[in-house]
Amino acid sequence: RNNYRDSDRRDYRRWDRGWRSNRSYNWVDYRRANHFVYRPGAYYAPYRSHRYNRLQIGFFLHSAFYQPRFYISDPYTYRLPPTYAPYQWVRYYDDVLLVDMATGEVVDTIYDFFW
Repeated sequence: RNNYRDSDRRDYRRWDRGWRSNRSYNWVDYRRANHFVYRPGAYYAPYRSHRYNRLQIGFFLHSAFYQPRFYISDPYTYRLPPTYAPYQWVRYYDDVLLVDMATGEVVDTIYDFFW
């Protein structure tokens, strides 16, 4: 299974990806000036044999990542916009994924977010 449903492409308009043009959420400049914030500590996969795969919008995140240790509980600390149900920011290795927690579908991504 490739974790992508070609025949079931979702309408992603529910989550407004226009947040990236809002200066309040300019995480790139903030990270440049505050390196320490983006080094949250060691990352441990949910199980030993799990390997990193670059997930894209439309992929489905494995339920093993539905644990508080992977959640970003205070998005503004990283200059990310707040979420609302059913969405949750999730740390996935050095990436950040916005996941629809009801379905596991990835609706937004930021690659190489953490250092």
